[in-house]
Amino acid sequence: MNKPVLYMAPIQGITNCEYRNAYSRFFAGYDLAVTPFIRSCVVTSNTCTALRDLFPRNNDTRFGIIPQILSNTPSDFISMAKALYELGYETVNLNLGCPIKHIRSKRRGAGLLPYPSEIMRMLNTVIPAIPNKLSIKVRLGSEHNRELIDLLPLLNDLPLKDIIVHPRIGSQMYEGEVDLATFAEILALSKHPVIYNGDIDSPETFGKLASRFPDISGWMIGRSGITNPFLPEQIKKLNSDTAREKLNRFISFHNEILAVYQGSLRRPALVTDKMKGLWRYWAKSFAGGDKFFKAISRTKSIDKYLIMVNRFFDTNAL
Repeated sequence: MNKPVLYMAPIQGITNCEYRNAYSRFFAGYDLAVTPFIRSCVVTSNTCTALRDLFPRNNDTRFGIIPQILSNTPSDFISMAKALYELGYETVNLNLGCPIKHIRSKRRGAGLLPYPSEIMRMLNTVIPAIPNKLSIKVRLGSEHNRELIDLLPLLNDLPLKDIIVHPRIGSQMYEGEVDLATFAEILALSKHPVIYNGDIDSPETFGKLASRFPDISGWMIGRSGITNPFLPEQIKKLNSDTAREKLNRFISFHNEILAVYQGSLRRPALVTDKMKGLWRYWAKSFAGGDKFFKAISRTKSIDKYLIMVNRFFDTNAL
């Protein structure tokens, strides 16, 4: 049986180039990563700071990178896609799934889904004008779970690379159950390859989903892949580390990210804020993690942070 194709999900503020590079040094399992979205704009140079996270010199991974663009303006999307192509990105992804309320209210992300004519006007303008292949990441809808199903017959006529589907609606954010019944309808209706994204939190959950949906083209792992960075390896059965070996690898991973942020961010408080953003997920993998997260959330000192983290690693195991 072939190994599943696994995608790292875009998580804003988390899965940036610093995280992706460090992850690739210490873990395996991902085949591709869709980046956190960049807002579309007219790009006058491929050295534009809006593209910093995607500069080739800032990306050193063993998996492929697919830039994601948040846009509802065809001209801006085209400009950015062309600039990304010049940087070497043959595929770009359109974000039709962001559930954040203020983004949806501007008809961006999942907020564009109730307006299929606007989506098609954009896609029919963009696709002939860009040299990249186009992927779409989408939810079932913004407020209703039939919006994507209504859009699919129109999407089927377009030359899309694939569709990444998170089977919730935008207003759910990440709450409630994923809607697998509606996802099954979408899988049956779509003429494009479909990648599943949503609540893959263990090899057992993945196994159940893979059995139910054997025709899936790929699988995207989101928040649980941050909480448990070993998850892609566990799904693909790539290693058999002891508990001590796992902890040592995690510590090395942590230290790598910390060092990169210390070298790139000017103020210590910015570094600790970045690390606390990661510990919001990581803490869930450790016994006593919740208590530890509450403790470090109160410090902005790197020295205090390091003392607390090293003490935590000495007394806790994954």
